[in-house]
Amino acid sequence: MKGLIIYSSKTGNTKRMAEKIYEVLKDEHQMTIRDIRDAPEVEQFDFILLGAWIDRGSLETKTLKFLKTIENKKLGLFATLGAMPDSEHGRKVIKNLEDLLIDRDSLGQYICPGLVDPKMIEKLRGITGLVVPKKIKEKMIETSLASREASEEELEEAANYFYEKLINL
Repeated sequence: MKGLIIYSSKTGNTKRMAEKIYEVLKDEHQMTIRDIRDAPEVEQFDFILLGAWIDRGSLETKTLKFLKTIENKKLGLFATLGAMPDSEHGRKVIKNLEDLLIDRDSLGQYICPGLVDPKMIEKLRGITGLVVPKKIKEKMIETSLASREASEEELEEAANYFYEKLINL
């Protein structure tokens, strides 16, 4: 089967995840991997794995727009976020990604932790209490500072998740 991995990466977290998935799948499938800025036409592919960083609880804007162009394809989503997948925020993100796959030929979704962009942390520090309450702002900064890159083991788990989804197709 011909597969396409498309990703959007701001700090390199999602790119690493995409590359690991590609490495695991390339021996079983005819795989192509591309940054979303260099996305090919999707008609020629049997399945698409679409990856992004998380912004406000969902896929970042470019990826959401690209997602809307995909029709009649087996589709899986993967993402990195600046929180742990088992946190309250992580569970909300998982639900949001699952909702994006409703009424699609879904290969599921997988998320890994990712390091928050330092520029975003500085932006958070500059937000006034008039925009975001102080306690919420402090929690956002604390969570961002505690963020980390996905481990090799976590990336391997993500790749194996999609390998298992695709093995019997």
